Amino acid sequence: MLIDLSEIFAETSYLPKYEKAEEMHENWQYLKDELLSLIDYRLSSSNARWYQEQYMYNKLEIDEFTPHYPSDINRLPKGIVAETLFLQASRLTQRECFPCLGQEDVMGADFRITYGKETRFFDVTVNFSERGFKKKVREGRFPSLFLPWKEDENNNGYKRSYAERYLRTGTINTEEYFTNIISSNYKILDRLKRSFWKGEISDADFDYSRAGIQYIKSLEGVLRLLRRGES
Repeated sequence: MLIDLSEIFAETSYLPKYEKAEEMHENWQYLKDELLSLIDYRLSSSNARWYQEQYMYNKLEIDEFTPHYPSDINRLPKGIVAETLFLQASRLTQRECFPCLGQEDVMGADFRITYGKETRFFDVTVNFSERGFKKKVREGRFPSLFLPWKEDENNNGYKRSYAERYLRTGTINTEEYFTNIISSNYKILDRLKRSFWKGEISDADFDYSRAGIQYIKSLEGVLRLLRRGES
């Protein structure tokens, strides 16, 4: 069956143009520069071939991306976008949080956070799947901080991503963002403790038993520094 491409192009031409396109593109250009800067920083400090290939692919995808609507950004790799937003939100709230070197990232640490004389290394992820949780949350790894991808529901019941909001407004709702991060990860920490000390099964879909005392203490330390850094 032949497809008439002219009909497809005709349909797309009727899509309404985003009203604040110029503002959106300015916001995207700033975020794009931050994304590429983080990728280049990581690439310059790791020689692992698989790591280089992964980030070069991400860099190419970001470099060629042009949004027509703010929601288009949800098509980009969520991991690197979420890391960049987390870094921006940390700077806006004056938290001493810094990206790890590429060689540290290869070992499982995305960021380090400092408060006073204490420094903690940790991983971040937006992957809340059972498989992702099982891979990340286990003894012998840096603690994983689960980041929210979407904002709280608005009055219309719509949940847009923090990245989409950034393209619309050039801002991050840092108060809501960190409240969600701290709240959701303390819930995970509580379930890890209950699993470790009491053998409780808090959630049949997620395995909390793979994390030992070192992982629990490390996650607890990261969350403590994250809260102390509140401005």
